[in-house]
Amino acid sequence: MGSCRCGKCLGVLVVATAILIGFLHSDSSARLLKYIDELENDRGKRYMGMVPALHYGSPWGFTHNELSKLDLSEHIAVITGANSGLGYWTAYHLANRGAEVVLACRSKQKCDHSVQRLQNTVGKNCKVSGMGLDLASFSSIRKFAREFEGKYGSRGLDILILNAGILAPPFSLTDDGIESTMGVNHFGHFLLTKLLLPQLLKVADENAKGIATVVAVSSAGNFDTPPGGVFTTIEQINNESNYNRKKTYGMSKLANILFAQELSDRYKDRNILVNAVHPGAVVTDIARNIIDMVPTEYGRTVFRAAYEGLVQKLLWTAEDAALTQLFAAVSPVLKKSKTTGKYFHPIARPTHPDPHAFNYTLQKKLWVLSEQVTAM
Repeated sequence: MGSCRCGKCLGVLVVATAILIGFLHSDSSARLLKYIDELENDRGKRYMGMVPALHYGSPWGFTHNELSKLDLSEHIAVITGANSGLGYWTAYHLANRGAEVVLACRSKQKCDHSVQRLQNTVGKNCKVSGMGLDLASFSSIRKFAREFEGKYGSRGLDILILNAGILAPPFSLTDDGIESTMGVNHFGHFLLTKLLLPQLLKVADENAKGIATVVAVSSAGNFDTPPGGVFTTIEQINNESNYNRKKTYGMSKLANILFAQELSDRYKDRNILVNAVHPGAVVTDIARNIIDMVPTEYGRTVFRAAYEGLVQKLLWTAEDAALTQLFAAVSPVLKKSKTTGKYFHPIARPTHPDPHAFNYTLQKKLWVLSEQVTAM
């Protein structure tokens, strides 16, 4: 028994050492020390809830028990990136409460696999279907919107969860010639939302319940952006010399918040509630891109070992992390108060995003740019 405990302690020590070496072989060591310092002052509030250990006993704003009491049988939901991680668990819980859920996945194969998985776990009679959606292609987005209208146009759309995203890939352009991180994370979701607005308004204007919800899944990465927060010309966005994997991702997540706020301002009097959320640091496949950001092969190897051995055990599970976006989508409290244009972090707690998010001029400029880009 004692030798078993010693073995576990040794394993933890080895993994912790691997984490340290990984940080030392990247530019992250100085950043880690900076984070630790910030946790001791007011700026540390941005990291509250990032992982369970930084929750500091704060009560959850929404729980699995509260969710289990909801009847969503009259609701239709669209979730982007619903084939894994946060998107899958969001779809699982909505379907489990009776909602009709449309999984918007990049390929038919991913859709079919996720539908089968949900039918095996929720039940064969759950109302789940899949539709192909490539957010890197405006033509694919327009096709999705047409197909959704053809199938559900008479009923409208109750819930739209903009969950899909990419994290820090090498520089590349989408099918429409837009830098891929901004193209997928922001512009693709902007176009999708605009095309589905008539369906959202059908619920908000005509349905007896009169509330539709849009959830933009952002990130605490919104605090780490280029100067000015968000580039406001396509030339700046597409300039490869401006591309920084971490800061461009942060810019796309700030754009999610600015978009949610502007959409909220435009439709709050028509019963469409739009909120942004940060799900926290989550055990998902997206961590592959974080590992790829470590600049040396040796650093990547030890960081990967550290992640698989210990780090992922310290993160939110995807099922728990999904509660924050589920709260923004279906919470009766949020609907009753008509809370809109806000930003929430784990678990379902209101907080403040980066100060750039309060730049009303930037919010308007991004909307104008987004309309121009998606009209191409």
